[in-house]
Amino acid sequence: MSGPSDNSAAPEAEPGPAPAHAPVHTPAHAPAPAPPPPSDYRLAVPEGWERVVLDPGRWPHRIDKLVNRGLRRTRATPQLKAALAERIREQAEAAHANGGVEMYLVNQVVGQVPVSAGLVVTLLRPPPGAAHGDLSDTAVSLAARGADVTTIDLPAGPAVRHFYRRRPAPDDPDGNRLTVTHLDVHLAVPNSDQRLLLSFSTPVEPLADALVTLFDSIARTLQWMA
Repeated sequence: MSGPSDNSAAPEAEPGPAPAHAPVHTPAHAPAPAPPPPSDYRLAVPEGWERVVLDPGRWPHRIDKLVNRGLRRTRATPQLKAALAERIREQAEAAHANGGVEMYLVNQVVGQVPVSAGLVVTLLRPPPGAAHGDLSDTAVSLAARGADVTTIDLPAGPAVRHFYRRRPAPDDPDGNRLTVTHLDVHLAVPNSDQRLLLSFSTPVEPLADALVTLFDSIARTLQWMA
């Protein structure tokens, strides 16, 4: 940056009338660029929650490994192992088709109590040419249908919490007879028009309340990564 020049040979300008209020010139600044959306997120789950990346090229090997490890202390037949692997693959395909990026499965015995639960993480993008409304719109829409929905504040930002139970139809084609408890947590991805949906579920009705408390705790661990 150069300083003021000293040119004594330059003719002096004739002084003119000073304005009553000299204009103040403010240097123009380009607006600061909008911060980018996070590149990823981090989620902490308890030990024993098995992660499956929802990538069709990766999940076959991962699912087979989970089934073999989960049934290694049983007398499960090859047919049972194949049926369980197929069921998990169907879950993975359905989650992937809806925008799922990963899912977690847990099948444990705590003490002498069997525990089964799951989590699907879905990245929701608005349709082409459209945009997601505010999270409050999601809450209003769910509440209008009589849903148990609340708005909450998580360390990762505001969220919509949707709790519900789903009872299978008497003629369920899969033969399901268990009531499944669900907890969905909707979050807006910062600096973007995308949403992140955490979909928890458990078919273990006697432990549902305790597991929902655990689901809420997991949701609170979500962190956005730069």
